[in-house]
Amino acid sequence: MFRKDYLLRMIEEMTEAIGKALTLRQQRKHTEALSELDELLRRQFGMNLSLLNSLPAEDVIEMFRFRGIIEVDNLQQAARLIEEEAYIYAEKARVEGISDQEKQDSEDEGLTRLMKSLHFYLYALNHGANPRLLEAPERVESILEQTKEYELPARTEKQLALYREQQGRYDQAENSWYRALQVGDGLPVNYRDEVRSFYERLRKLEDEQLEQGGLPREEVEEGLAELTR
Repeated sequence: MFRKDYLLRMIEEMTEAIGKALTLRQQRKHTEALSELDELLRRQFGMNLSLLNSLPAEDVIEMFRFRGIIEVDNLQQAARLIEEEAYIYAEKARVEGISDQEKQDSEDEGLTRLMKSLHFYLYALNHGANPRLLEAPERVESILEQTKEYELPARTEKQLALYREQQGRYDQAENSWYRALQVGDGLPVNYRDEVRSFYERLRKLEDEQLEQGGLPREEVEEGLAELTR
């Protein structure tokens, strides 16, 4: 009960801060809006936005480890703050009177943050976060729509593949695994073995489940054979 009340208080505080940031963003007070989010992050987690955005996603996730367990509900709160930060940068890019370079820089900063928030949402959902706490599934779909023209990092494609599998959308999971294989981002991870494990898990399902997931058994076998070749 105490843990639940503590989380709810944090959510209420975050909702209030995001509301203030939204008002400031609409008034084009972007620096003040960013400061509002940064101050909340410091109070709740002892971090700041600069730190979260400068570190690799895996290192940030480890910062939410407590007694050997990643506190995924806290992680998705951080994702929400970074998502809101992304929208502030996107708004800055639309301000009249700035140079083309400043506009491009703001767009890039916003996109980078949006993708990082997506990674944290997906990781949190894949590891047991409460999906209703911040409506994370809806936020994932919204961010995917906003970033559909861009290439996601391989590590994020991996999380997306696991998430789609969890949803029973096996055809989309397969697509994400193959994008992860194609993209790669220097991580010392053998995605090929993980894709093989994905197909092996699907092999154990009933034909009806595979059909509903958009990946009939023959396509599972074809994919596994192609991977082996």
